[in-house]
Amino acid sequence: MTKVDIKLMIKPEEFFHEKVSSAIDILGLKIEEDIEFYLVHLLCEFIDPKKLNESLGEDQGVMDLPLALMLKQALEAQPEHKLKIFKTLGDTSLYFSGFFQDFFNRKSFDVGYYATLGMIGYQSVASIMREQHKEEHFEELYQGLANSFEVCVDIIAEVSSETRQVTAADILSVYDRWTRCNSNRLYRLLHKFGITPVPSNFKKAQ
Repeated sequence: MTKVDIKLMIKPEEFFHEKVSSAIDILGLKIEEDIEFYLVHLLCEFIDPKKLNESLGEDQGVMDLPLALMLKQALEAQPEHKLKIFKTLGDTSLYFSGFFQDFFNRKSFDVGYYATLGMIGYQSVASIMREQHKEEHFEELYQGLANSFEVCVDIIAEVSSETRQVTAADILSVYDRWTRCNSNRLYRLLHKFGITPVPSNFKKAQ
């Protein structure tokens, strides 16, 4: 029996660039080109998160270490290590907040908590770039990521919805989130599933 090597016909960068650009168009957003490129690169990196673990040490991984402990590490790290850990904090928070929104909906985790830590991570990188490296371009990039964190989360969430198989449980989860936050992105996603949600004026009992 002949062994056949199967190779990807498209590079990850090309795949995610198409998905991110499509998500931005679908959501009707306008973002800086540098931020769009950063999101593409971020999604490529998390294909193999082992590559990100270098900033945290040999025995730790970005997918396992609680973000609060990652923040603690960054605050206590030597100056030469702070930038990498703060960047990893921002990247991990952004990826988890966008790509795993259904997980947050089903568990007792607050996506706002992740977003707050992510913004702290990117703001800290921007500060280090300004004060220690005098890198105006990268200062603006990371400050822009912090300022538009929620928009970036929506973009990655849209990419996530486009790149995985949808189940009935996923649809119910999306509908539940829409009833609580009335997001335009979730409204469009429900339409894609063939569901036309009807806004309700009734509030949940306090």
